[in-house]
Parts: sequence; C-alpha cells; structure tokens
Amino acid sequence: MIKKQCCWLAPALALFVGLPLWGAEKINLTDINKIKAEGMQHSQVMELNSWLSDVYGPRLTGSPTVEQAAKWAMDKMKEWGLVNVKMEPWTNRNGFERGWTNDKFYVQAVSPQKFAIPGTPTAWTPGTKGLVSGEVVMVTANNEAELAKYKGKLRGKWIITAPAPDVAAFWTAPATRYTNEELAALEKATTPGRGRVLGGGPQAAPAPAGGPPTPAAPAGTPPQPRPPFGRRGGQQFANSRNDFFAAEGALGVISTISRGHGLYVIGGNRATDPEKSTPRITIAAEHYGRIARVIGKNQPVVIEADIKNTYYPNPPMFNIVAEIPGTDKADEIVMLGAHFDSWHAATGAADNGVGSCAMLEVMRILKATGVRLRRTVRIGLWTGEEQGIIGSREYVAAHYARRQPTPGVAADQGGAGAGRFGGPQGPLELKPEHAKFDVYLNLDNGSGALRGVYLQGNAAVAPIFREWMEPFRSMGMTTLTVLNTRGTDHQSFDAAGLPAFQFIQDKIEYEVVAHHTNMDTYERLQPNDCMKMATIVAGFAYLAANRDELLPRKPLPTAGQGGS
Repeated sequence: MIKKQCCWLAPALALFVGLPLWGAEKINLTDINKIKAEGMQHSQVMELNSWLSDVYGPRLTGSPTVEQAAKWAMDKMKEWGLVNVKMEPWTNRNGFERGWTNDKFYVQAVSPQKFAIPGTPTAWTPGTKGLVSGEVVMVTANNEAELAKYKGKLRGKWIITAPAPDVAAFWTAPATRYTNEELAALEKATTPGRGRVLGGGPQAAPAPAGGPPTPAAPAGTPPQPRPPFGRRGGQQFANSRNDFFAAEGALGVISTISRGHGLYVIGGNRATDPEKSTPRITIAAEHYGRIARVIGKNQPVVIEADIKNTYYPNPPMFNIVAEIPGTDKADEIVMLGAHFDSWHAATGAADNGVGSCAMLEVMRILKATGVRLRRTVRIGLWTGEEQGIIGSREYVAAHYARRQPTPGVAADQGGAGAGRFGGPQGPLELKPEHAKFDVYLNLDNGSGALRGVYLQGNAAVAPIFREWMEPFRSMGMTTLTVLNTRGTDHQSFDAAGLPAFQFIQDKIEYEVVAHHTNMDTYERLQPNDCMKMATIVAGFAYLAANRDELLPRKPLPTAGQGGS
C-alpha cells in the first residue's frame, strides 16, 4: 500500500520541485516549465491568427494573397531569429496553371421581390463580364437524354439543379468537446483501421443541392444522401452537364447545401477552363430555398449579377520552411507542420490558419525561451492541401522518399503523378535525408484543445508519448489511440515510412460551422485552446529534439501501399 502511494506521488512531486519524471524518458521539467510559462503567459498566437486571417485571408493556393501571406510569415520568423527561411518551390505544378481571385460579388433578386443574395463564386470559375440579368430555371436532368430536352432553352438563364433542400434544426449543440467516455473509447481501440477522416461529420456533410461533392465523413458516420446526378451518373455526368450549360449560353449555375443557418460550403476545380465554363455560385440554403419555392409557384424569379474574377497565369507554387538549428544532433530533423492554404468563402481561420499560427507560435516559444535543442527543429507550412495534400507530398518526394512508377502504369495516373504519394504506387526510393528524420507533428482540425495523439498504428511510440503527455495532463492531454486519422498532411510523411502524427482535438464547432464554409473566420477560434495547443506542441517538439534516440518507426510501406 505504501509502495503504491509513493509511485503515485512521484510524478506529482517531480512536477512540483522541477525534477526529472521517473521513467524511460528524460524530461527536463525546468525547461518544460519555461515553455509552459512562455506559451500561456506571453502568448502571441491570437495576434498571429488575426494577421493571417483578417489581413492575409483567404489563402487560396496559387492566389496572390497566399504569396503575400507567405512573405508575412517569413518576415515574422526572421524577426524571431529563425534561419534558412524560404519559400521552397514545388518541383511539379500539379495542374495549377492559373491562380484565381474573386474581386467583386454582387447578386440580387430583382423580381418578383428584391432581395440581396450573399454568396461566393466557386474557385477558378469565370465572372459575368459585367452586369447581367436573367430568369432562374430549374434543370433536373439526370442523364444525357433528359439534358438534351433543354437544348436551345437556356441562353441568358440562371440555373438551379435541385429543389429547395430540407434544413434540419441544430437539435444537438453545434459546439462540443470530447467527453471522458469518448476519450476512453479512443483509448480502447485495438487496430488502426482505415482511418478517421478529419473535417467531416453528420451535420458537416449534408446533401448538396446541385453543389460540389460532399467531403468524406469520419468512420461510422451514416451515409449521406447524394444529389440526383450522383445517383445516376456520377461526376462524369456532372461535368458534361456543366459543359452543356456553358455551350448553351447560360448565365451561371447556383448551388447550395442543406445545412442552412446561413452556412454554405465552397470548393473549386483548378482545372476549370474559363473559356468553356459558366460562373458557378454557392449560396445559403435559405436564399436558394426561397428562389426554388417561388419558381415552383410558376412565379418568375429574375436575378442580376456583377461578378469579377481574375486569373493569374503560372502562379508560384511553394511551401514555406524555416529552422531553429540543433546542437550535437543538428543533422537530425524534428518537423512541425500545418497547411497554409484555405478556401475562399471566408478567411480560413480555423482551416487552417489556426494550425499554421500555432506552429509559428511553437517556433517563437522555442526561440524566446532559449531552451537547448539537440536536433534541428524545422517548420513546414504547406499549400495545395485542399486540392489533395499536394504541398507536403511534393516536399516529402523532394527530401525523403518517392515512389517509382509502377511498370505499365501511366505517369499521370492517380492525379498526383509518378513518384508522389497518391499516384502510382511502385517501389519506395529512399533519399539520404530519410535516415536522419525523427518525427513530423501536424495540426489541422480547428482550434479545439489538444486531448491526445492518434498513433497512426505506431504502437511503439505509445509509452514515449505517454510520458511526454504527463507534464501537460492538466491541460487536457490524456489520450493515446492506435487509430489512424486521414485527410491531412501527416499522411505524406506516413506514406514514406516516417513517424508522423496528428493530434486529437476537441471538435468545438469545426465540423458543423467552420470546415470549408463561409463562416470560417477569426470568431471560430478559442483563444485559451489556441494557447494550450501551441504550448503542448512546443513541449513535444522540445522533447523530440532532445531525446537520445530517434523515435521508433513502423515497417516501411511495401509497393502498392500508401500511408495509413
């Protein structure tokens, strides 16, 4: 009984007096306490978030704004004393032949009643070339034969392609934190599984009404209904239908999602040919529904619009990197990262300005405290994540490993190209830097507090992370799960056989309100959570940088396998 009590008191006593914790890991609590004090008492994370979202948002990949934001971030890191600060170009443009911005958006119903229609044009679609006006028509064609019936009838018309959606009330609280029971369930998982997808959810993925494809939902989410064209022909018919609308001279296509409450989801296809496309506009269900219901009463709805979108040929494609040099193990790398790009209906604060700013704050904390770092700590801020985790994949392919083309498979099959994860899965070719890489830590799930780590199937790191979490238990870091999580940049490193992890985060409103929506603004952020986030990651980076050995790795993926 006495022995058990002493073992229980040891960690608490160590935290109080600043001694190393008992266990296999060497934890300098004096330095950890410096990190905690700097991160929680002198935080700059919310000021960084305001700059990146309010001043330099949104940050659509390939736009002038994302380049301006990158220069701001680099200036901050130079100000803090980081070295090797640069914009590192991608080696492959990955189809980004055009940058794009929306410079003007005016849409108004003028009859039978006048009302403003807030919305956002889909990325890479053209504008209206001045003020235009036309009647709204509903085109519910589900196949080529049905579509042909509209030939010669669409010139000068605005098009909607589905009836008014049903909008459910928020019967459950939109903002939630993990309960103890939910965290316990994560702990009890025994197999990694295919992976939980970040940024989905039952309320976050409603049925589109003629809109872009719905983001994938986490494992266990009930299947969501698909739009009519999805049931009968898939994306191929949707694309041919849009080509038909453009050829017929339609003014544009208006879409929504059934989430309602003023929210809508935005997206876009960088391969859109502005000469063969029409303006595409996304609006909230409330305005879409009003238009659709009035049309259903055989009352014409006329909309006028003036939308200006600008294209930028061959924009620079890049990632942002910077370092704090290590000492005796400076050639070994601890890497922190987050995606820097965003969609454009809002300022990209929660997805993923907050992750980028937290990682910037981590670097500031490590420099401000002056703690000794044996390994080099490097930050990577990625663009192109929203189009398929491209920036981090390009970085991994350039520095650590790439896939050789599968014999007999075209180099561009799979969308990402040969040698890049997500493309043909041939043999893995390791580069010299691969052996010197320690760990990659990623943030990309909103501004919720960190509650633990997805182990990504790497059970060998569990006892290490368990000890690393102990100084941060009072901040809510309690949970390790063997589960995988998918949908963000840690996958690029994991696919190369490198230790790479995403943190478990409280959901808050991320999936319901912020993810890819017109409400992804600074107001979605939780300041205390953001401070804790940066502080905990700074502690993990410090502990990784000063550990005697590199973190254990999973077996290398074999040919045909990608990351978990």
